[in-house]
Order: sequence, then structure tokens, then C-alpha cells
Amino acid sequence: MPRVLGCLTGFASMNKIYAMLVDVLKGTKEPVILDIGAHFGQDSFTLRQLFRDARLWSFEPDPRNIYRLHQQGIKNISTLVEAAIGDQDGTAVMNLSNGTPPADSNLRNALTAKTPWSQSSSLKKPKEHLKDVPWVKFDKTSNVTVMKLDTFFAREKLDRIDVIWADVQGAEDQMIAGGQHALANTRYLYTEYDDREVYEGQLSLKEIMKRLPGKWIVLEDFGYDALIRNAAFDLAGNRVAAKT
Repeated sequence: MPRVLGCLTGFASMNKIYAMLVDVLKGTKEPVILDIGAHFGQDSFTLRQLFRDARLWSFEPDPRNIYRLHQQGIKNISTLVEAAIGDQDGTAVMNLSNGTPPADSNLRNALTAKTPWSQSSSLKKPKEHLKDVPWVKFDKTSNVTVMKLDTFFAREKLDRIDVIWADVQGAEDQMIAGGQHALANTRYLYTEYDDREVYEGQLSLKEIMKRLPGKWIVLEDFGYDALIRNAAFDLAGNRVAAKT
């Protein structure tokens, strides 16, 4: 089930994940948080409210969403990176989602009735998404900037990431492939997943766990999103000494 359907019943789980992040990051000064796939900044603004002293970056490649992020003053709460996170540095073709929710849909509101649906754009081609939500069209593409997570990690001279909030619409494999070093130094990953190919080549949660570097533990599986902890760090955020 793509997030476009899952979000109909996902508000309770969203509140829960926010509460869990507040709990696991308790005592962490200036947590480093990445919102990858920021859309209109909904999660970035919430994360800023929850973590006032965070070092927060928001990643968004869709030019329509970038325009709206600037309109909403994203620069006042986060550092915007106008790029997708992938398995290469350069440019890539993004499949842009369009469409309008039907009049009887719970997703129909004043915004979605007049703004093209831009929540499902992906570096991957849609597959089951086309059947699940036929009113969402992918009839346009855009060349967007893409960078590896490892490239960003090195560029910013980071020694750790406390939370990655990933909403990459089926491109989890590319994020992981281009971020092995950064993910090895990440404490928590919150990511979408699906056991079907909503997008071509999309990974199941089981496959995501296999590809993450080191040992990771699922703290909570919300059905189509999961919070995962890197066992290389203890609960206080200290790196655990490797066993010899």
C-alpha cells in the first residue's frame, strides 16, 4: 500500500513515532536530523518544533515542492538541500506524480483540489502504485540533482547522524547503496517500505534490514513505515565497542 493510501489511517502512528523520537533522543544535544523527501516540509516543521536545537537538513528534488518550501519559509527552520538522495552523484530522471483526489476521497481538501499531487514522485518508475491509486498519474519527468548520502556526510564533516526520516518513494535501495558509511554512523532510521513493488524494485522491510550496514533492530513496525535502531550505538547514543 503506498503512503497515499496508508496516510488515511496513519495519523495515530505518526503521533506515536514523534513521541518515540522524543523519547529515544532524550538527552541528545543538538541532534543531527535529516528529512529525506521533505515534500512541503510537514515533517521538517514538526521535527523543528520537537527538537529546537537540532541540526536539521531537508532534502527535496521535485521542483514543484521546492518552490512551495521556499514559499513556506523552510530556510527559517532547516537547511534545504535541493536534491534527491540516491546511489550516485550527478543528475537523474525523476518520475513526477500528478492528479487530483476524487471528490469523495478523504485526501481531497482545499490544497489537493487545486494543486497537482506531488507526494508520490520517485526516482523509480511506478508499478503497483498505478493500480492501487489510478487517479495518481506519472505523465511527466524532470531531471533532478541527486547525491549519495555518503557524499553529504563527508561534505558536512559529520561524525554521526541521530535520525534519518526517509520518505524516498521506493528508492530505499539507492539511498542505502549510496550511504553505507553514513548509515553505519546513523543511530535511527525511520523509513517507508512495502512488501510489494509499489515502485519497480522497491525493497521489503526484510530486504532493507539485509542491506543496512552492521546490525539493526526494528523498534516498531507501523505496517508501511518502520523505526529501526543501529545496534552499533547504545541507548544513550554512545558507540558500542566492537567485540573481539
